[in-house]
Amino acid sequence: MNCSKRISSGRLTLLLAGGVLLAGGVGAPGLLAAPAQAGTCVTPAACSVTGTLALTAGTLNLTTSSTLTWSAAVTGSDLNVVDAIPADQLYTVVDASGALAGWHVTVAATTFTATGPLTLATAGTFSTDGSLTSMTASGYPVAACTTGSTCTLPLHTTTPTTFPVAITTATSAPTPYVVYDANANTGIGSVAISPVGWWLNVPGNTKPGSYVSTISMAVITAP
Repeated sequence: MNCSKRISSGRLTLLLAGGVLLAGGVGAPGLLAAPAQAGTCVTPAACSVTGTLALTAGTLNLTTSSTLTWSAAVTGSDLNVVDAIPADQLYTVVDASGALAGWHVTVAATTFTATGPLTLATAGTFSTDGSLTSMTASGYPVAACTTGSTCTLPLHTTTPTTFPVAITTATSAPTPYVVYDANANTGIGSVAISPVGWWLNVPGNTKPGSYVSTISMAVITAP
């Protein structure tokens, strides 16, 4: 899912105005329009030139993978399954808004359901952390400036996220859960969050099937 929006950028335009000769009727004197402001440099003096850069605000946006995918074989034992696709283990937050208010990334998910209907439990099934090897890792996923961006990395002291984040699903109107946060005046520019561990807990008595959930991710302005 790609939630990114176009970012506008400032542009500098230079205009050069010259003198205009206005001619009157026969016998009327010629009128010369006032010239644009200009400086005349007489060696060794230097001219003073004013340079102006106009920058317009961009947006706060999020770019993610369009799918999350898990695969496992039923063994009779409980399974902790991580999404092993590298592209799914990364999302990018771009804060070009100029608001400096900080942000939160949120995730909401409907109940995993297969034909039957078969369902996975709403609680204790879906979670996320900063590890691809442990479903119970307590650390944040790593934040880094993307290539070509000088960013201010996010700090997390204002409203820190506790990992792993357990995401309770629902058949309709699922609750969004904060899965990453940035203090005010941080997380500015283009920031890549990775690796992100997306985990499913599958009990040993789960029936085989293709279980599907609609997962919604968003970035919101928040301190």
